[in-house]
Amino acid sequence: MKPIYAIVVFLGLSLSAALSSLHSYKYTEESLVADMNQALAKTLAKKTEAWITPDTIHDYRQSLKIDALRRHSIVYYALDDRTKGLRSSKMKWQSEGKSVEFQGYANCSMATIWGLSDQRLPLLFLLLAASWMSFCIFRQHKRYDEMGHFCSLTYSEADNRIYNLRHEPVNFTPMQEQLVRMFLESDGLQLSKQEICDALWPKKPDASSTLYTLVKRLKPILKREAGLTIVSDRGRDYRLEKE
Repeated sequence: MKPIYAIVVFLGLSLSAALSSLHSYKYTEESLVADMNQALAKTLAKKTEAWITPDTIHDYRQSLKIDALRRHSIVYYALDDRTKGLRSSKMKWQSEGKSVEFQGYANCSMATIWGLSDQRLPLLFLLLAASWMSFCIFRQHKRYDEMGHFCSLTYSEADNRIYNLRHEPVNFTPMQEQLVRMFLESDGLQLSKQEICDALWPKKPDASSTLYTLVKRLKPILKREAGLTIVSDRGRDYRLEKE
């Protein structure tokens, strides 16, 4: 697998974790506000005076359904809309010509709300992202180890050339260089016949003889420059091996 694909999958999983975490946070925030709204409505429904008493706060907190919210929320007179923090909707209490607006307030930090939210799905995505990246790093290290101990050819993206261990550019024909690059970028330095033919001769119905000629001419160069050869498995798979 090309590194760019591994990075795309990792970023996709990480983005999914972030979005699901944000969604869970927003859902919890909305649930807290909804709970304060219903608690405030119940409290005002049985309130008989315009001022706030200990019984008002007690009734309000008892009406809250979310236990954790009871420790952080109070009912008070409605304040300026610019006031920061988690709060309920403004609700008007009226009696005998008197009208007062009340509001529920919660002293909940972002960390508190996040702690109350369900973060199991985001954590699962993060675990998958970390596991995926660890797997890719392991595979890449393993591949580099195999290449370092076995394959004495390296491809430089900077100048689009293939070099031997003496860091000398190897003079391949364009078709030979493309095939060698395919081997270097493959898993286990192995390619199927179909992969090679589809990549090098996409419009040719049967490129078997052309492939045979290409491999035959490439073998002496690989032997001379890197001590490698191409081994065919009954004409189905081709593998780069030590001579």
